[in-house]
Amino acid sequence: MTIELTEQEYKSTMTGKMTDVTASAKPVVDIWPYVEILRNEKIVPDYVFANELVESVYTNGDGSFHHVLLPTDNKNVLIILIIDVVGQRIKGHFKLDLTQQYGLS
Repeated sequence: MTIELTEQEYKSTMTGKMTDVTASAKPVVDIWPYVEILRNEKIVPDYVFANELVESVYTNGDGSFHHVLLPTDNKNVLIILIIDVVGQRIKGHFKLDLTQQYGLS
């Protein structure tokens, strides 16, 4: 089962400064069973799951949440997995459309 977060739920995990920890992040949970479900639901492309592609990882100000960014077929759309570091679980995912959110083209 997957949980699609609302924009408000997603933004509530962004307390403090978001920091890129892609190079140093240690896995808190195995995300790939969840990503497999997202692939089956056509939310994540097959190649992302097959190659275990992660675009980047960010942590919030107090380190309580990690945001794992997965690429999609559209360069301006990302699927963000929200990892609850304290609870060691996947809180859910959010589809971030940068074109819609920030007016990128």
